[in-house]
Amino acid sequence: MSKRLARIGFAWLLAAAVTALPACSSHSTNGAETASSPAATAVTAEPPVEGDSAGSKEAIASVDPSAPGSKGYLWKVTGGGNSGYLIGTIHVAKKNMYPLDPNVEQAIEEANYIALELDLTKVDQKKMLELVNEKALLTDGTTLKDHVDEKDYEKFQAILKKSILAAAAPTFDQYEPWYAAMNLESLSAMKYMLNDGIDQYLAKKAHKEGKTIIELESMESQLDIFDGFSKELQKQYFHESVENMKNAAKGMEDLLEMWTAGDLKKLEQMHEEYEKEGRKSMGDEFEDYNGAFLDDRNAEMAKKIDGYLREGDKGTYLVAVGSLHMVGDQGLVSLLRKKGYQVEFVK
Repeated sequence: MSKRLARIGFAWLLAAAVTALPACSSHSTNGAETASSPAATAVTAEPPVEGDSAGSKEAIASVDPSAPGSKGYLWKVTGGGNSGYLIGTIHVAKKNMYPLDPNVEQAIEEANYIALELDLTKVDQKKMLELVNEKALLTDGTTLKDHVDEKDYEKFQAILKKSILAAAAPTFDQYEPWYAAMNLESLSAMKYMLNDGIDQYLAKKAHKEGKTIIELESMESQLDIFDGFSKELQKQYFHESVENMKNAAKGMEDLLEMWTAGDLKKLEQMHEEYEKEGRKSMGDEFEDYNGAFLDDRNAEMAKKIDGYLREGDKGTYLVAVGSLHMVGDQGLVSLLRKKGYQVEFVK
């Protein structure tokens, strides 16, 4: 598992919200002409889908309900005033991954409150486009090519021309490296975009059954993670994204298989390799990157979860965030145990 694979689901979570936007023409913001998001433009093309081209609702409904389903990563949390569950998710899925494992479905059924990183069913498209342009557009007269290595830029353009984002390739010149890299990383997941990712499945189920959805983060705070990267870190991020594209499709398949099997040891190994490769390729920059990407967010999430379980409205809380947030010394499982909770993995 590569460092790129470890973060690809997170990049897709953001890109999924952006690609949900309708393609639109240039518009004016604060007197300046700004183009629509490249990812928004991409939705005018038809993405390939596993199996058939049915929409997510039809795809899930057609699955054999007697199938064992995907195990995923599920923990039961006790020790507070309220009971709870943790689900380590991935932000994409194949239609044959549904229904989920009976233990996971039971946890969803028991939950009164479902906490997600974001509720992608409630994305404000206009606000999303404004945020992307506010944070990612280059406004100093430079272009993407001025901020990355020439060879990386050439490889980036070559990849785009063979992808669903081909029509939007020129538009990326207006954006910072982090945004270009984020969209590049999402390419290997786009073939699954007509199937509900695990987060979307949970959100739709919660809305249908009248459960309360809690958003642990905001779209703005997630974009700020990337926008807060230093120029050097953005350059490295862009370079790694370009270099690893040749392994992207296989990596995504591996990620989906790993989640379907629910192998906790593989998830822990993935986190260890993510840290090892990160320190090797980024050096001192890795601590800042990992802090923004995982550790700082984990600490804030753990604080909120603690509040829900100790002092929140009565009921059962299910917290579903990216699987990589769950493991490691600074993962949610460890942080909650340090706060006195019993956190038991459900096999």
